[in-house]
Amino acid sequence: MEQNQTDQKTILIVEDDTFMGGLLERKFQQSNFQVARAMNVDEARKIIESQQISLILLDIILPGTDGITFLKELKLNPQFKDIPVIITSNLGKEEEIEKGIAEGATDYIVKAHTTPGEIVEKVEKILGI
Repeated sequence: MEQNQTDQKTILIVEDDTFMGGLLERKFQQSNFQVARAMNVDEARKIIESQQISLILLDIILPGTDGITFLKELKLNPQFKDIPVIITSNLGKEEEIEKGIAEGATDYIVKAHTTPGEIVEKVEKILGI
């Protein structure tokens, strides 16, 4: 389904690994998404306050504030609580996944087990594209 510029979805990638962030950014751009990137939670906060974000891909291990803390913060804020958040992490233990979902994540992706293409497909499904 082709989208025009006015209804193009913006994905916020909160990822401190520049290689992984770049890989995801290119994959989403190829799939006709706008992409905003943040290396840490402070940058992510500035972006969500200044842009309309359709979905957030959120790493857990970040410099400064961790992803779970940011997720809790988002879910408590009426302005941002409805933005779907997919945790993207290499922490793949069952209790970490359960904690992320319990805190309000829409989904939890273990990066080591998922290709960027599969991540795009999951995002499209969540956004109904």
